[in-house]
Amino acid sequence: KISGDNFSILSLEDGQMILSLSDGMGTGMNASEESESVIELLEQFMEAGFREESAIRLINSILVLKSEEQSFSTIDLSMLNLYTGVCEFVKIGAATTFIKRDHWVETISSTTMPAGVFNEVDFDQKSKKLYDGDYIIMMTDGVLDCIQGENKEKRMQEMIHELKAMNPQEMSNQIIQMALHENHDV
Repeated sequence: KISGDNFSILSLEDGQMILSLSDGMGTGMNASEESESVIELLEQFMEAGFREESAIRLINSILVLKSEEQSFSTIDLSMLNLYTGVCEFVKIGAATTFIKRDHWVETISSTTMPAGVFNEVDFDQKSKKLYDGDYIIMMTDGVLDCIQGENKEKRMQEMIHELKAMNPQEMSNQIIQMALHENHDV
């Protein structure tokens, strides 16, 4: 199967680390190509010096112009200033992001529609100070959809809080395994 999700990790010369995740609507090759083009455009605009709001508006305009094909994609950005530790979160139709710190897990959610749905894009933006040892956990709705029940984000928050792993790859493997386990319990 082909995933409709794509991601990027981009380091800019000014000390910015940009983590981006996009979920192309639908399944298969079309969804994958859509989210891949969103990620590539985002990288190009950010490397060219565009501010995130301008880059997002341009990407939305491109998707709207392709509207006869109904091309929609979520955009999930975490822009971390490596000097100050301040992270700007920008979410457009994206699944919840989790910040894991020592003994608690915070959520950053989106209430907007994916890019390409409307002529004017609406996005949620939040700024957080991060500290040494904090983890940013981004995921698409495919992982959250494995969780049964009404409050999937709350259950995922509890699962992330229970994680013992300190290595990001091990953490992600454990999250996937827990989500799959939750899915098979039905």
